[in-house]
Amino acid sequence: MKKILHILGGLDRGGAESFLMNMFRNIDHSIYKFGVVTFMQPLDGDKFVFEDELREMGIKLYRVEDTRFKNPRKFEADIAKIVKDGGYDIVHSHIDFMSALSLTGAKKGGAKVRIAHSHSTNNSKINSKKMQLISAVLRKKLNGVATERVACGQAAGEFLFGKKQRFTVVPNGIELEKFRFNSNTRHKMREQCGFDDDAIILLHIGRLEAVKNQERLIDIFGDYSRKHKNAYLIIIGDGSLKKAIEDKIAGERLGEKVLLMPSQSGIERYYMMADIFLLPSLFEGVPNVGIEAQASGMKCLFSDKVPAETKLIDSTEFIPLDGDWLSAIKPVEDRGAAIKDPRMKEFDVKNTVKKLEAIYDK
Repeated sequence: MKKILHILGGLDRGGAESFLMNMFRNIDHSIYKFGVVTFMQPLDGDKFVFEDELREMGIKLYRVEDTRFKNPRKFEADIAKIVKDGGYDIVHSHIDFMSALSLTGAKKGGAKVRIAHSHSTNNSKINSKKMQLISAVLRKKLNGVATERVACGQAAGEFLFGKKQRFTVVPNGIELEKFRFNSNTRHKMREQCGFDDDAIILLHIGRLEAVKNQERLIDIFGDYSRKHKNAYLIIIGDGSLKKAIEDKIAGERLGEKVLLMPSQSGIERYYMMADIFLLPSLFEGVPNVGIEAQASGMKCLFSDKVPAETKLIDSTEFIPLDGDWLSAIKPVEDRGAAIKDPRMKEFDVKNTVKKLEAIYDK
C-alpha cells in the first residue's frame, strides 16, 4: 500500500477540491492510503464541506497554521513533520507557486516522490513587479524540488512550470454518466423551482470572487432580460463578494429574475434544468464546471480567457469579455448528443484515475 499526502488550501467546493473528490471516490483505497493537509479556514463554520465524506473514506485529515508568508520555514517544517510521522511515500501539492514550500517540507520529511499540480493559468495575487519576482523565484525552487509535474491542461502547466519544463496533463475527470441530460429531471426541477417549460434559464456556477467576474455576468443578463421577459439567471456559489453581488442585483432591479444560491451537492440537476451556461472568467485552468456543463449537452459561453482546450463539443463558444454575448445566447436542440462526443471520454474520471495511478506507481 502506498501512502499519499495531498496538500491544498481547504476542502470547500472549488476546482482543485472537486478534482480531488472525484478521484477519491473512484480510486482503490485498498491500494492507496491518503492523507490531506489544509491550512485555510472553512467558508462556513469550523468544518469544511467535504470533511465528513473524507473521514468516512478513512482519509486522515491534518490542518496546519497558514504561515506561508510570515514564516515560510515554519510552514515547511510543519509539512515535514506530518510527512515523517505519517510515513508518506508520495506528496501531491495543489497550491500553485506555494507548492515550492510544501514540497520542500515534503523532501525534508523524507518523501521520495513530490508532485506539483497546476490547476490554473494565472494568479490574481501576481499583480505587481515584486510579486512577479517572488513568483519567478518560487517557480525555480518548485521545479528544483518537484520530482513530478502535473497540470489540468497545457496552458496551466506552462503558467506554473514554464514553457520549457516537461509536465503531464491529467484532465479534471468527472463522472460523465451523472451529467447526462435527462428530460424528466429537467421537468421536475423546473416544476420544483417554479419555472415554466418555456422559460429561458441561464446558469453560472463558481466562487463569488473577482476572477469569476460575476459583475460582468449580471450586466450581460440584464441586457438579455430586457429583451426576453421569460429569461432568468441562476448563480450558484459562495465567496467574499456575495454582498457586493447581491447589491449589484438589487441595483439593476433584477431581484425577481436572478436567483443566488449557495454551493451544494446534486449540482447536475441544475445543468439539466438550465439552457445556457455562462462563464465570463478573467482566467481559468480547465474549469470543472465547464466540463460538467458540456457533458450535460447545454450551450456553453466562455470568455476568451478560458483555455481553448476546454472546448469539448461543437456548440461551445468563446467570447471576448466586452464582446457580443447576447446574440450567442441560444439554446441547443439536441442535448443528448454531447455525451457521445469522443472528446468527452478524455474527461471520464476513470481515465483521470488511471493517469494518476500511473504516476503514483512509477
